[in-house]
Amino acid sequence: MFAQKQYFIRRTLDWGYKIVQGDSTKPHKKYFLVIPLFSYRPETRWNMGVSTSYIFRSKNNDTVTRPSAIRVNMAYTQNNQYSVRPQVEYFSKANKINIRAQYLFTDFTEYFWGVGNNMPLDDREQYSFRLHRLNIRVGYLLTPSFYAGLQYHYEQMFDINAPMAGILRSGNFEGAGGYLASGIGPTIYYDSRDNIFFPFKGSFIELSACFYNSALGSNYKFTGLALDARKYIRLWNENVLAAQLIWQSTVGNVPFRMLPAVGNENFMRGYYNGRFRDNNLLTAQAELRKTVWGPFSIAAFGGLGGVNASAKNIFNNQQLNLGLGLRMKAIPRERMNMRFDMSWMGDGSRAIYITMNEAF
Repeated sequence: MFAQKQYFIRRTLDWGYKIVQGDSTKPHKKYFLVIPLFSYRPETRWNMGVSTSYIFRSKNNDTVTRPSAIRVNMAYTQNNQYSVRPQVEYFSKANKINIRAQYLFTDFTEYFWGVGNNMPLDDREQYSFRLHRLNIRVGYLLTPSFYAGLQYHYEQMFDINAPMAGILRSGNFEGAGGYLASGIGPTIYYDSRDNIFFPFKGSFIELSACFYNSALGSNYKFTGLALDARKYIRLWNENVLAAQLIWQSTVGNVPFRMLPAVGNENFMRGYYNGRFRDNNLLTAQAELRKTVWGPFSIAAFGGLGGVNASAKNIFNNQQLNLGLGLRMKAIPRERMNMRFDMSWMGDGSRAIYITMNEAF
């Protein structure tokens, strides 16, 4: 009986995959997906939305050129918040040019604890705001796997509504009444991953800087530095050990919401986005990804990280998260998965994420 159910499930999934990606004799060269998104996060409660993805290659029938993707995520939360986030990752023929761009508009209500790494969980206030954010990175392939280029970042926060006698208004935080930040800077990265959606092996290491000043229209003058280092080790078959290190640092008059912060769906999963924020951030996470049966796999992950005003004290008051996840192949030929994660934080709270693609 169990074998019959397995056979039925596998046949149904194979039928669905054939519609999405074609078959081995006539594979599709382009893919279009519409996926419902659900999550439960401390800052939003239930979050419901949709993700539409268009995947293609700039050069058809080219096994060297990586797939490009255009994605639009739209979400509405139980707290009457909403966001729209279109994003693009494009590879030209033979991967000579790589363009990564993301725009975000959000009308949100969230909590604010202040700045630092040791604020009590209950010492918070609620405020609302609107935000535009645009980030564009263009890299040119100089040598195999090595890119160099430029990035531009624009961010405007406005219509801020916060308690007049609250933490945000009375704390003299930069950008508390709204801000516009505009910056440009270099980015260099090494990318030897064998696949951008679900790597079996390889590395991704990116170092970038962004300089914000009035010549670009910015209200604030400051500098942001970032390192994103990832390593993928194939253990056996399709089972992978993945690890990531993220370092961020800001110097100057930084708007409070542009300070490095712990917590999102990709690193330190489960922590409220902005629960801890300060001038310096360091986090590390590891994830074991194991195939279970057919299109299904599981993941176990853990992370450690924190923020501090001083880089030399970054290891003080580190936070911990642990979690388990389920993966289901959305486009097997491209190794693109749907991701179901549940994460537990060091303070005992938890969060649920249902979205597309791996966390890193």
